[in-house]
Amino acid sequence: MGINYGTLSNEILRPPEAVGLIKDLGFDRAKIFSADSSIIRAFANSGVKLSVMVANQQIPEIASSQSSADAWVEKNVAAYYPKTAIESVLVGNEILSDSSIRESTWPKLVPAMEKIQSAVEKFELAGSIKVSTPLASDALGNSYPPSAGSFKSDIAESIIQPLLEFLSRTNSFYCGNVYPYFAWAGNPGEIPLDYALFGSQQEVVRDGSLRYTNLFDAMVDATISAIEKLGFSSLDFAVCETGWPSKGDGSQPGATVSNAARYNNRLIAKTLRAQGTPKKRGYFPTYIFALFNENLKNGAVTERNFGVTYPNGELVYALDIAGGERDTHDDAGSSGGGNRTESPPGGENGGGGNGSTGRKEWCVANSDASQAALQAALDYACSSGGDCTAIQPNQPCFFPETMVSRASYAFSSYYNKMKSSGGTCDFNQAAHVTQTDPSYGSCVYPSAA
Repeated sequence: MGINYGTLSNEILRPPEAVGLIKDLGFDRAKIFSADSSIIRAFANSGVKLSVMVANQQIPEIASSQSSADAWVEKNVAAYYPKTAIESVLVGNEILSDSSIRESTWPKLVPAMEKIQSAVEKFELAGSIKVSTPLASDALGNSYPPSAGSFKSDIAESIIQPLLEFLSRTNSFYCGNVYPYFAWAGNPGEIPLDYALFGSQQEVVRDGSLRYTNLFDAMVDATISAIEKLGFSSLDFAVCETGWPSKGDGSQPGATVSNAARYNNRLIAKTLRAQGTPKKRGYFPTYIFALFNENLKNGAVTERNFGVTYPNGELVYALDIAGGERDTHDDAGSSGGGNRTESPPGGENGGGGNGSTGRKEWCVANSDASQAALQAALDYACSSGGDCTAIQPNQPCFFPETMVSRASYAFSSYYNKMKSSGGTCDFNQAAHVTQTDPSYGSCVYPSAA
């Protein structure tokens, strides 16, 4: 699994901390929207494969000058590879969705990619680094049913055809951004929410012999059908962005913490099973959007709330990168509050109780507890039976560096050790019991039965 790492926030983790968070969450690929040297350096020797990006405004210059392309690759790729495992250079971001640069930039896209490819070859990196460009689903003129997928007529021959020829010739991949949320939100009366959230177990759409139980597969296959119509059926495919917002305003239905958790956890489970889609079987790289909520982004409230974590690294909801298909339900945190996990209905016992339930339980911090109360409770938990080694520096639960996260681990460790002898999960009303596992990546929270 991959994660999109954007930085449009004024309270965001520093790059080394962000890379540590990405590793702790269990992602082995990341994509950034720039060639920021501090970020690229932070990925050195991390084991995380990185995609870097040429900015949209740089495309015309690079398209017209091989020396500019050579300089860009030398400065932003060759200078860091192989310590930083750069695996692709993405030229622009959804440029065909921006009509304001139709004349200035659209025709320059493929020429710029050609020159970046030549530069990659010049520095003898072509065997390891691919060149592509992310395109949104609005590059399609038709997407329903999936087999009827086709590119818009004004770009199909002039831009897409040469783009696909380039990708095929260089053994690269089509980089598609796929957002079932926007498709559903634009037509909630016709598209079932469960179909958009991977929640339907039954066929919703039949397209010839192909049966679709989720909107994501249908959208991917519409793009693949469009690619095939131009003669490139064997081209590799990657989902370079997909996700679901955890918060919106009154005009943005479905943007809740629980829906975002359902979408991304089910996406992870599906991807790691390497099922592919009805049309394209097997595994293809998939990047969740995004690592952080980004409060400086323009546009609707949803645009600022696609992150799986807050800018300080605290989880917006539990994320199961192991692919266990954790399901989640609405709770008081679904409005975008600070709770690290969501509790199933009836899953809390009011913050106390020491009888065995027969199900695993974790003791986690209340997000509305004061920092002082959490610190005092954490100190007590660590000194009264809890093992807090895992939240120390260089240990698997050190990130994110938030009091709620670390207190939750300490409380769960204490509860694991002390419940059988009368220990409770209360900590002066700073904690509560949940039956949703708050573990993430290599950080495994102790549980009590």
